[in-house]
This record gives sequence, structure tokens and C-alpha cells, in this order.
Amino acid sequence: MDVPLLASMPEPERTKVLDACQTLRFRRGDVLFHQGDPSDGLHVVESGRLAVRVTTETDDSVTLDVIGPGRVVGELSLVRPGTARTATVLALDDATTKMLTLDAFQELVREHPAVATTAAALLADTVERLTGQLVEALSVNVDRRVARRIWTLAALHGGPVPGTSLPLTQQEMADLAGAARPTVNQSLKRLEAQGAIALYRGGVRIVDADVLRKRAALPTSTH
Repeated sequence: MDVPLLASMPEPERTKVLDACQTLRFRRGDVLFHQGDPSDGLHVVESGRLAVRVTTETDDSVTLDVIGPGRVVGELSLVRPGTARTATVLALDDATTKMLTLDAFQELVREHPAVATTAAALLADTVERLTGQLVEALSVNVDRRVARRIWTLAALHGGPVPGTSLPLTQQEMADLAGAARPTVNQSLKRLEAQGAIALYRGGVRIVDADVLRKRAALPTSTH
């Protein structure tokens, strides 16, 4: 399995990490863990898509991210043992993960100290990505943010090419773009009118990737 954040780890540490993981399978709608649950390890996504959601003080559920194969979730539990889960993670499709428990991680660190550095890198990557999304939310207009989220999420469904469909509700798209649903609805309609996408009940389909890239203001080398 290709796990980008483990690519820099030398053998045999990389194989040791994957061998120490438990293979877990989830059906669509299954919850891997709930916000507030005790942390007991991280999950490396092997197949399927997972939604990362948080519940606000007003009991609203907000989707922070959608992750696919090669991505990880729950890495904070390895860096700060004993902390509660900060989000709920559920399967959007049938999914398989490799779970590295805290006990297995601590044993690996004793034998291979370099593993601890990799765990810190996992957390740093998450912080960097979320910080980038926050900066984007403050400095980039909604139309562009929506186009960028569609482009990024398309990678989980075959790539940003004509015909790729994203089975996400407009509320989930609004959460990911950091904007109100009515505002995102108008952005989606403008993208549709420009020929970039087509809207269907419960999702978005890419029609013209070049137009979508231009609306997202992404370089032509972006895939």
C-alpha cells in the first residue's frame, strides 16, 4: 500500500509499521470512532473514503475533511496518548483500514526510534493542511474555494477528468469550503453555468476539467 507519509521511512521500519497494523473493515455508514472517545491509535486508509466530522457547541455536525487511500486519521493519539478523539470519523463507502494501536506504536518506538519521528510528521502534515485551509477560507473567494474542493476531492474518484462524479451533498461541500450552504449552492450553480460541472441529486459531476481548473485558479500542472 502506498502511504506517502511513510515513503521517507527506511526499511525495515516502514515494513514494521505496516506489519504491526490490524486490518479492519467497515461498511458504509459505520463509525470508526466518535468525537470524545478515548484515543487508542491511528488508521491508515487502505480503501474507501472516510468523512471527518465534528459536532459544534450548537450540536451542528460539520464535515472537516474527506480522506481516501494512503491518508491517515487519528495520529494525535500516538503523539499525545490519553487524549480524547477530536472528531468523529465514519465510512462513506465500504472501507478497509490498517490500524496501528498505541501499544503497538510504543513497542515499535522502543525497537525503532525513527518511528516516533514519522508520527510527529503525520501530525505536522495535518496541522499544515488545516492551516492552509484556514488561510484559504480567509483570503480566497467562495467560488474559487468550491472549485478547489471539487478538484481535490476528484482525486478520490478517479481524478479531475470529465465524467468523474463526487457523491457529496451540498451541505458537505459547504462544510469543506468553509461557507454557508446557500452561498455554496450559488457557487455550484455558477460553475454549472460556466460548463465546469453538472449538478445531480446528491452530488457533482465534472464536465470540463480545464474550465474547473481555471475557476479554481490552479496551475496547469496540477493533477
